Amino acid sequence: MNTKELLLSVLMGGPATGYDIKKTMENEVSTLLDVSLSNLYPALNELAAEGLVTYRKVEQDSRPNKKVYELTEAGRAACLKALMSGDARHRLRSEFIFILSFAPFLPRWRVKELLDHRLADTNETLRDLDRREAEETLQEGQKFCIGFGRAMMEAQRDYILKHGAELLSSCPEDVPLAMVSHG
Repeated sequence: MNTKELLLSVLMGGPATGYDIKKTMENEVSTLLDVSLSNLYPALNELAAEGLVTYRKVEQDSRPNKKVYELTEAGRAACLKALMSGDARHRLRSEFIFILSFAPFLPRWRVKELLDHRLADTNETLRDLDRREAEETLQEGQKFCIGFGRAMMEAQRDYILKHGAELLSSCPEDVPLAMVSHG
């Protein structure tokens, strides 16, 4: 999905300020997709010009006015069309996995560091999923996605815990400094 389609999908949840949309993109959408926030406001302005969103200005005391954006019927239709026609690809792209494919050449401490960091990140993601799951206003699709994410994170954690020691035992204790020095 492109940036404008992602913005429309965020607004399917209801009216939101640009700041709220940005936070949703950073905290929720970016955990699932690569998103670029650099053109968020120009894209919202384009969506408004295309009649896919409307906005109303809200005055604030001693702060700049804010805009609250909302989908139009045409915007809802455009969002649904994008969701219906998307490929829904599911890819595994991971620097973690790529680097670990070179574990036989890395010192054991580095591989352990990578595994420990991944476990910590996984546990943090699981805590975040717990927090999201506790929200009372979740729709069935959101519940499914949280459960799907949980299953992936738990499988990742369990795999590292079950096979990490085996990987570590295959790594050299250390790598000669000459192999690591920069030029």
